[in-house]
This record gives sequence, structure tokens and C-alpha cells, in this order.
Amino acid sequence: MTLGGCNLFMGAYAERVADRTLSAGIRLQISEDQERQITNQVTEAVKQIKALRNKQDSVAISEEGKAFLCGDAVKENMRDTTALLEKMYTDNAKQQEKLQQTDPEDPFWGNTGNQWLVFSEQLHSNGFYDSMSDEEVIAMESLLGKMTCGMDGVSNRLYDTGNGLNLYGMDFLTGGEGRTTGFDLFNETSESLTMDLESSTAALKYFGEKYISDEGLREEFNGLVDKYHSHNAEILKGYQSPAEKMQKAISNIQSGKYPNSAIFNSMSQVGMGDYSERLNANSHLGGVSHTGEEESRYKQDISALLEQLKQRSSGWDDMWKKLENTLVDYTSKDSSDKGIRQAASEQAATTLDRMQGYWSLLL
Repeated sequence: MTLGGCNLFMGAYAERVADRTLSAGIRLQISEDQERQITNQVTEAVKQIKALRNKQDSVAISEEGKAFLCGDAVKENMRDTTALLEKMYTDNAKQQEKLQQTDPEDPFWGNTGNQWLVFSEQLHSNGFYDSMSDEEVIAMESLLGKMTCGMDGVSNRLYDTGNGLNLYGMDFLTGGEGRTTGFDLFNETSESLTMDLESSTAALKYFGEKYISDEGLREEFNGLVDKYHSHNAEILKGYQSPAEKMQKAISNIQSGKYPNSAIFNSMSQVGMGDYSERLNANSHLGGVSHTGEEESRYKQDISALLEQLKQRSSGWDDMWKKLENTLVDYTSKDSSDKGIRQAASEQAATTLDRMQGYWSLLL
């Protein structure tokens, strides 16, 4: 699809709609012939409605109605809206082109705020969607979008990509659910996003196993999934959410790292009153650090649980509780304190909900 001189892939369904529009000869400018065509089509539709209702009521299209449908004001509004949309999409495309220079060999830098598009474009170019209905294409692309939502959210925050743009733009066709189940900018920590990266990677590979029958294309898709994992693992290195930064600051104050920390800590305890338990929980979470060996073991534990999830026909809730406990244990450094564990669980809620959302669709 070409907008503002830029070639943009905006999804297989969007490409399908664009192709239909071009083949039908629809243009923004409405000619006299098209004006007559619009009038004739509406008149014919009204006649059919009359026949179905078996009534003799007189129905006509007023001159005012024709003028509204084909008038200069409507055409001007369409032009203005199209120009605005083109600017939004092309500005985003230019930003992605700049980011692509970070690593020209990594395809995800070219769409790091909407990584589902990278997968969908590969499938589209290999004919994966050709025999599908519109509804099936929408379902496939929506599922891809749900799986990459967490990583897209991180990139949107870090690189200002895709903010305010719903490149899928099909909420009205998907029952208002949209393509994602949300991203919590403030609370989603590096530990929870590490779990989501392992989860979404496993889910994408399962998507390939389940839906891609062509062995060669499935192998190419799996290679792209590996690149997706590497791309986002690099982005998550050193990442801290606003909540993590706040917790780290609280921990540093309570541990006496800053000058006059004792005074600040005393003042904060008085000011917090009933919130002191949560303050202490945040202080504990902010003071947790992990070795490389601990992080590797955490990822291995996640992968093992996800493999069990794929193989089980029952015990869904039990498996998700195990995944939640694995995340809370890692985040809290195996704390047994109920307040600390609850705080860790609450800030991971969006991540876990999102993971359950796309796995429920896959399984």
C-alpha cells in the first residue's frame, strides 16, 4: 500500500481492502458519472426495500440528500481526513526507517512498535492468506498482534513508534476487542516482560505448528520468531519500568544509599501511615537483583511450564498459578512475606492477563 509516497505494509486485510478499492476504481474525487451512479444505487436499494416490505409508500431521494452525498463539503472533509491519516502513517514509517539503521539485518527494527506486521507480511508474501475469508484473515492478524503486544508496548515507550496509531484499525470487525489486551506502561517490570517474551516466542512457534501447513514456510516463520526473540531480548537489557525505578529509589533511601537517607526515610514513614506495608514491599522489590545464572534458570522454568501448558487438556488454572508463582518468586527473591508477594503479583497482572489471552485463543 502506498501512502504519501511511502510503501507501507499495514496488514494482509488492509492490503486486501486496498486492492478491492483500486480494482473497483474508487477515487477520492467524485465525478458526475459517479454522482449519478451513487444516486441510481441508492434509488435501486430503496426500490428493493419497498418490494420486500410490500408497501406502496412513495420514496424518493431529495435534492438536498443528493447534494449532501456528493457535495463539496463532504468531498473536502474526506480529503482532509485522508491527508491527516497519511501524515500519521508516513511519519511513523519515517521513524521506523531511522530505527532500521540500528541493525539493517534485523527486520524488526523496521516495525518494532508493530512487530506483528513483520510476521504478517512474511505470511502474506508467501500466500498464506490467499484462500482465507476476510474474517479468517482478521482473526489470524489479530492473534499475531495479541502475541506481540507486550514487546510492541515497550518499543512504543522507548522509541516513540506507533503511538496513537492503530495500524490494524479493525475494532469494529473484532467485536470491539481490538488487536491487543493492553500494555501497562507504568507497572510492567523487566521481570514480567521477560516472562512475556519467552511466552510470546513459544506462542508464535506454536502458531506456526498449528496454522502453517507448508513445511518450508513454517521453517522460515520459525526463523523469524528466533529473530523476534533476539531483537526484544536486546531491547529488554537494562530496561526498567517507571514502577521499578520508583521502587529502586525507595530501596536506596531506606538502605541509606543517599545522603540524609535516614531523614528522608523517617519522613516517608510518617507520611505514608497506613501505606507503610506497601512502602516496605516496594523497598524490598526495588532492592532485588539477579545473577546471570538466576535469570537463565528463570527463563528455563518458564519454558518448561509453557511446554506443559501446551500438552495439557485440563488444569489450565493450575498451570497459570504455577507461572504466576514462578514470576513472583523471581521478582521477590523467593520472599514468603504476603505483602511483598501480593505487590509483585499485582504489578504483573496485566502481563499475565495478556499471556492468558493469546494462549486461550491458541489452545
